[in-house]
Amino acid sequence: MLPEPDGTGLLDGRSDDEGWSHAAALLATPAGTVRAFAQGPGAAGETSAGSRFDLASLTKAFVAVTAATLVDDGLLDLDAPVRETLDVPAVSTGATARQLLTHTAGLRPSSLAWRTTADAAQVLDDALGPPADPPGAVHRYSCLGFVVLGLLLERLTGDPLDQVVGRRVAEPIGASGLRWSPGDLAGVVPTEPGTPTGRVHDEMAAALGRPVGNAGLFGTLDDVAGLAALVACRGAAGGRQVVGEGSWRALVEPDAGARRAGAPWGQALGLRRGDPAFTVAADQVGHTGFTGVSFVVDLAAGASAVLLTNRVHEGRNSSVAGRRRRLAALAAGEGAGRPPGDGHGGGGSWR
Repeated sequence: MLPEPDGTGLLDGRSDDEGWSHAAALLATPAGTVRAFAQGPGAAGETSAGSRFDLASLTKAFVAVTAATLVDDGLLDLDAPVRETLDVPAVSTGATARQLLTHTAGLRPSSLAWRTTADAAQVLDDALGPPADPPGAVHRYSCLGFVVLGLLLERLTGDPLDQVVGRRVAEPIGASGLRWSPGDLAGVVPTEPGTPTGRVHDEMAAALGRPVGNAGLFGTLDDVAGLAALVACRGAAGGRQVVGEGSWRALVEPDAGARRAGAPWGQALGLRRGDPAFTVAADQVGHTGFTGVSFVVDLAAGASAVLLTNRVHEGRNSSVAGRRRRLAALAAGEGAGRPPGDGHGGGGSWR
């Protein structure tokens, strides 16, 4: 059943295991856009269009699109060894930017150095440590790859990552609420008890104390919807082509190297296609975030759906996987019965 024009139905039926105290959802189709906002147990005020959520790994999607704009401008060669520009141990064996973006650079999933030191420099040194496997040998979801990628974009542009993403992606798509540090805490949605409101939930990103490529962005429902719309509109936003056709295809089409490395879904440049953890069709693409956020674009229907929650508010075992798939089905419209996946295996990720 499609939601009502006022969004009624997008966030109905909160189950106890979803864990969120605040939620926002959006469905954009060729027929129009509907939004919904809701509160759950323990809510700190109303959820609204101005509510800013910890976007967790949706940060990676914004950084991936930013990288695509550098490719278009001739500043980034996806297949050149990163060590030619950024000499750190993580890429000492020849990993490329394409491999960083497709989680095939052989890096560890993350760094746990934050558990033993509060020194940001030491945490960064560990995050940039040597790879665990040769580049291209294995597909392993890696936050470290996007830490390296963020540093690479800074080196190529000469600007801090937040400014690079802001100028190249956030401003063109109208994502005016997007921030690595929310500053004013008004409207910022809390995450897990024990994590101060406004502090990034991802422990490594928090310990690094600076904008990094794996996590840390805070944003509103429309900020993420702007990114989803850019993907749905083949790289266009605000009457201009933000990402060229070739780069857009790389963002949405499964990468051959990632498939050879064993990716369990259609791993594109930063985005995931046909991942049954949050999609219902082979031509759906998007990303998820650990705090309970996600977006999905149905390329066939020209529709998108965004879900922002703080599902960790009642603990990390909470799950919004079912709600993500229901929103993906709405984006698919009559095509919601299409088989999930892209024909090369199942799998999924809850990040």
